[in-house]
Amino acid sequence: DSSTLKTAKKTNKLEARLDIIETNEDKKGDTLDETRQGLARELARINLPVNIYTQWYWKIDLHNLFHFLALRADPHAQYEIRAYASTILERIIRPWVPAAYRAFTDYMLGSVRLSASALAVVKRMIAGEDVNRADSGLGAREWRELMAALGRG
Repeated sequence: DSSTLKTAKKTNKLEARLDIIETNEDKKGDTLDETRQGLARELARINLPVNIYTQWYWKIDLHNLFHFLALRADPHAQYEIRAYASTILERIIRPWVPAAYRAFTDYMLGSVRLSASALAVVKRMIAGEDVNRADSGLGAREWRELMAALGRG
């Protein structure tokens, strides 16, 4: 039956696409990205046929765009969304508003946000006190992040 054959062919094509996405390999078997071991499942849908019909229209002011990008460029964000944010910054924002781009990368992406407790530790260090994690009042993760931000980690 020809409809069964067509369905089987479509299924095989779909499975082949999914294999490429999940294995991080092209059709020849070459690795696409050495640093990745495939893609997140929710991103694997991008290569499915329904994606061909998806269009996205977006209207946003620069302030809220920078807020959006700050969240997505954060090191804690998923790799793929960080790559998306980087592309928006480099290909759209930088050429369009270079002064705002420089300010954003300096004051938002290149900055460190401290809790009140972490700021108190920094002030104690500036005053010459030898502060360690045990007497800092900070949790282990916050201490590690503070030390890394200060170049001591």
